[in-house]
Amino acid sequence: MSCLHTISKSPDTQLLENCLKIIVAGDAILFIEDGTYYAKSAPKLEAIEKTFKIYGLREDMLARGILARAADTVELIDTARFVKLCCEHDKIVSWF
Repeated sequence: MSCLHTISKSPDTQLLENCLKIIVAGDAILFIEDGTYYAKSAPKLEAIEKTFKIYGLREDMLARGILARAADTVELIDTARFVKLCCEHDKIVSWF
């Protein structure tokens, strides 16, 4: 069973670190809302990206002025793709 992990709070909360303690192969991570600030952490994400797919919600990154600073390892998606990801995974875990 695959799981989509949505992270909605800033890196100050350590949500990504907590998520990584339970995430398993086949899962994916999606940064939304203030969680999109994680998408700027290229070195940290490069290690994660080798095991898990990483997404960032384009609209939220644009609203925060960080769209141009997204790490190459983060696939930028729109809301329609977000909905599709939810349908493709068996479960969704919201980290907030």
